[in-house]
Amino acid sequence: MTLIKKMPSSGYIPEIDSLRAIAVLSVILFHFNPLILPGGFSGVDVFFVISGYVVSSSLAKSQHRHFIGFVLQFYSRRIIRIYPALLACLMIVGLLQTLLVPASWLSQSTNSTALYAFAGISNYALIWFNDGYFSPRIEFNAFTHTWSLAVEEQFYLLFPFIFFIWIKHKEQKTFMGRITPYLLPLLFIVSLVYSWHETQSAPNHAYYLLPSRFWELASGAMLFICHQQNKLIIQSKHNSNFAIALGIILIAIGFIYSDPKSFPFPWALLAVSGTLCLITGVANTSGRLASILQFPLLVYIGKISYSLYLWHWPVLVLFRWTTGLDHPSNILAAALATGLCSIFSYHFLERPIRQNIFIHSKRDWQIAGGGISIILLCFISTQHIFKAQPRLSLSVTRDVQNWYPEAWPSASNEQKTAIFSHRKIFVLGDSHAIAYRTMLQKLSDEQGIEVLPYSAAGCPVANLRQTADSQCAEFIEQALRQIEQTAQAGDLIFLASLRMPRLSDQWTTFIEAQVLDSNQKADEHRNQVLAEAENIISRLEKRSLIVMLDAPKPVFKSPPFRCSDWFNASNPICQSGLSIKRSYLQEMSKPAFTTLAALQKNHPKLLIWETFSALCPSETCSAFDQQLPLFFDGDHLSAHGNRVLYPSFLALLRSMWR
Repeated sequence: MTLIKKMPSSGYIPEIDSLRAIAVLSVILFHFNPLILPGGFSGVDVFFVISGYVVSSSLAKSQHRHFIGFVLQFYSRRIIRIYPALLACLMIVGLLQTLLVPASWLSQSTNSTALYAFAGISNYALIWFNDGYFSPRIEFNAFTHTWSLAVEEQFYLLFPFIFFIWIKHKEQKTFMGRITPYLLPLLFIVSLVYSWHETQSAPNHAYYLLPSRFWELASGAMLFICHQQNKLIIQSKHNSNFAIALGIILIAIGFIYSDPKSFPFPWALLAVSGTLCLITGVANTSGRLASILQFPLLVYIGKISYSLYLWHWPVLVLFRWTTGLDHPSNILAAALATGLCSIFSYHFLERPIRQNIFIHSKRDWQIAGGGISIILLCFISTQHIFKAQPRLSLSVTRDVQNWYPEAWPSASNEQKTAIFSHRKIFVLGDSHAIAYRTMLQKLSDEQGIEVLPYSAAGCPVANLRQTADSQCAEFIEQALRQIEQTAQAGDLIFLASLRMPRLSDQWTTFIEAQVLDSNQKADEHRNQVLAEAENIISRLEKRSLIVMLDAPKPVFKSPPFRCSDWFNASNPICQSGLSIKRSYLQEMSKPAFTTLAALQKNHPKLLIWETFSALCPSETCSAFDQQLPLFFDGDHLSAHGNRVLYPSFLALLRSMWR
């Protein structure tokens, strides 16, 4: 039998590029529509194994006997390979993000992720500033996908040390020579066990961080070492076909059945094992099945796979923010944009820079130093772009002092009223309490009232719909104790929360049946929520403190901040419009008003601040007051909405404290 040798002197194996193509296409299909390939995200694990194998091959070619030269040569190659396309992507997408995406909770962590990506630590940013890989906010972060690049870059910082030790001592009969072959396998086992533990105890850490992913990259490196030692070398076409077929089956099972709740362990084992089988099947001998992996289009997609991976996710996210991705024409446009950006990136950035004679004429330390300088310059430039968002943004939300309910200084020339200068308002609640900051700052500036906020997003206080969970109950208890220690008789305790069922969130519109069901459940649990609210109110009233609750405000099915620009008004999330019938909302708010009435009956001194009339003076409630927003999203006030409510709140305070 004639054997066909697959590894030329360059070390290039075209079938590995085809394997890259399979990996990147699986990831892209999953991101376009998870229903097409439910486990397609495990294509990243295929990349990890390939990286471990290819990087080992690159390190093995080094002629440097000294460690510094060995490392500098490796890092200079990695900088040339990774950073040109990455820097272009980060800066261009960063600018588009600044122009088109309004600042909000939904986009809050995007800029941080991008800036951390310059340093190769965006995986840590996604843990510190986000809510998990499959949470809604991740879907709107244009730089989420850089976490896998960060894992690889961190591996590249560590692995040359390990590989150099192996090269230096592999043929020695010293103590180091005896233990060197076991160093990488030992780290592989430690990482695999750690991955198993973290998948159960800290899923985000298991998914994003190198310690629980090291075993995947190490497996590729160990396979290369085996091949260097003439181990696991296939010597027949029959065995090659078997290895390739087994690899395809294992990867396919992983692509279809991998469960994100049990990832990377054990489900990543399928993609990793399948990739090892495939590389083994094509590394030396070419069987019939290998011809599938030699298909020119597949090889070409593999060559541009890095650029495809870089660009597909930002394109999807920017479409998700603007026109949406529900219509087939938008999906087609996003796919076309991904392809064009990737082809341009490969042919005009990746290849020219990798083949540039001037760059390769420089010493390794010059390439590494120059590369780091360029990275730093791009980082600083992108940071300035993000800071300039209010000036650069194309969105109407660039009018920040009307859209964002921050503590803007009052523009009024009214002098502070001396009679209120000794008064205090303690504000306790969730994000809806935070959304009163503009009004509360105006009170402080114009009336001399001291405002002391105690708020935690996601922790409503006496919202009359659900009782507090254990974490929120702890926050409420700590806040109440501090208020009891600080407040004096006659001070106002403002319990601010959303007391209506939400019709939408910043990323989606809720199904009406589910909203009605939640309202029904709230009505059924009225006794529990009533008891919780009465406990808080009684506790405060015993100290001669005045307690106020805000009554339900209007809520909307579409978020104004995402639906008020020409480039996002047609987004599917905006199809419900920015207005709603007053009668519909009044019907929805009946359970809350019933509970409020019961509270006021038991606590005659309890103040109920009625906000509905000021925010919805006609039969149709609108999220806008003429051209100015009353609401930022579906249920949080805007800064202008705060100013609209200010006279009503001030009148209530004057009547109370007079």
